[in-house]
Amino acid sequence: MLICLAELAERDGVPLRFVVVVLNPDLARDALFHAERLFDRIDFVGVDDFGAVFDGTAPEAERLNGVDMLVNAAHPGFNRQILALALRLGAHAVDLASDMYDAETERTLTFAQYEVDGDLRARGLTALINLGISPGVTNFLIGQRLLELRDVRRRDLEVESVDLYLLEDIDSDEVVFSWSPLVALEELAQQPRLLRDGHLLVLEPFKDPREYRFPGETRSVRQYPLYQEELLSLHRSFPEIASIGIYTGGSEVELVKALFQLNLLSKRTLPQQSELTVEAMVRAILPGMNKPRRIEDYLRSGVIRRAHFAAAAEIRVTETVRNERQTVIETVGLSYLRYQGLLDSPYAGATYIAYPTAVGAAILAWHALAFLREEGGELPGVITGEDLARLLPRPRAEAIRRDLVGWDIDLFASVRDATPL
Repeated sequence: MLICLAELAERDGVPLRFVVVVLNPDLARDALFHAERLFDRIDFVGVDDFGAVFDGTAPEAERLNGVDMLVNAAHPGFNRQILALALRLGAHAVDLASDMYDAETERTLTFAQYEVDGDLRARGLTALINLGISPGVTNFLIGQRLLELRDVRRRDLEVESVDLYLLEDIDSDEVVFSWSPLVALEELAQQPRLLRDGHLLVLEPFKDPREYRFPGETRSVRQYPLYQEELLSLHRSFPEIASIGIYTGGSEVELVKALFQLNLLSKRTLPQQSELTVEAMVRAILPGMNKPRRIEDYLRSGVIRRAHFAAAAEIRVTETVRNERQTVIETVGLSYLRYQGLLDSPYAGATYIAYPTAVGAAILAWHALAFLREEGGELPGVITGEDLARLLPRPRAEAIRRDLVGWDIDLFASVRDATPL
């Protein structure tokens, strides 16, 4: 994300400096081993505890005075503290995901970040939440199309449902996690949920799969229901849509499914080891997230042969045409297949999911801030991807789409008759 923001700033002629607060500055520099030319614009700040930075008691906290934007690129659990710090510093804020797997979010169907929406509005500050590729760009693309359909103002046009399909597929000679395996296990082991008539329907994990074929794939991929940010975000923005679902599939999902079916994600304790659960043991022995240099080695040596990330949203629309009720399915989505091309770029150590996630977040955030800075626009309070689709002027929204393609994220859209062949 830092590299992409630097590239956008250079292109647009905007002087930009970064303060990177980390536990280990040496590891942070090593992760940027293809971007050393940026180091004169980066102030690496090492701390023993992020908490002391958030509450302002750490001496290093003074290095944040005067910043324009705070980014939480570490963990969703820091979102509330980042927002409190942003309010104290008078800065905008960005996060890449919500800490949503809790009883309060399930009860209210609202992300915790909205607690400070009023305070942000009063200060004229913006919190861009759930940015990235999915959630983030997916919300933006879906929001764009739903708003266009709403603007048609045809009295009998109805959006019946939105189903988002995700692909995380990697072909490699070793088990290579594209994201933190602990985060992957937490997300996929959650009981999946679908929205039906405004209510959350809870399902058993890996039940009721669907088949879906993504652009660039020769065969369909099995998709399983998932509980992810888009579900709640789209429901908040478009409460009139009765049915919203998110599904995911691919090699990494199949690996976690196998662990689940073998009962290796069980909370049962081990015989003669009551302090250790089966799940904890599996988490301990799973290979961890590889460092960027190792990921680049895998690419160069051919250990990783192919990787594909994609997201496709199917929007089911009905209206009266030629005196008959017609149903069509409008599809909007994105595809990232050019993973091998990272070898010749500063992003060479990124995974095939980390790259589009970071690029998506950077492009959305950059254009949102440019709208505030250059056009005197307003983005009050807590803002999601679909909010950006609604609030940004059309030329700015189209510039986002062009930049996504410029950074190798292909976009696609289609319309088809929903009548089965």
